[in-house]
Amino acid sequence: MGAPALRALLDAPPEPGSLVRMEGATGSLPSTVVAALHQGLPGRILVVVAEGPDPARRVEADLCSLLGEDAVRLFPQGESLPYGEDEDPRISGLRVEAIEALLSGSARVFVTTPRGLQERIELPDRLGRLRLDLAAGEEIGFGLLVEELETLGY
Repeated sequence: MGAPALRALLDAPPEPGSLVRMEGATGSLPSTVVAALHQGLPGRILVVVAEGPDPARRVEADLCSLLGEDAVRLFPQGESLPYGEDEDPRISGLRVEAIEALLSGSARVFVTTPRGLQERIELPDRLGRLRLDLAAGEEIGFGLLVEELETLGY
């Protein structure tokens, strides 16, 4: 972290809720700066706003390579299907996973788009109960596993 601008940013980090704009940086440099901020500001949640869905996926891939997949979540913008159908279930699933990671504190870097930031979504009241935790070596009967998964909506 020898870059003076990055050192200055780490020494005097922006206030929570403020915006830091990175313009003119190309390639993986913006992701590298975000990774350095993630490591240098351990108590902060960072939100990276990419220009669109494809750049957001590229930034997420860069950050996963630099920080590990557990540290980063993509919060994709909603993409409704034509003719008034419900949203693509893959998009909905990624959005719920990102929210769960935010609420549980398991990830601290979130990548989205301007549209993704603007969209309101309903949080399920039972979000914390929509997960079945199993520890390595723990045994659960097949019937009970099926019952638990059905209760969760699978």
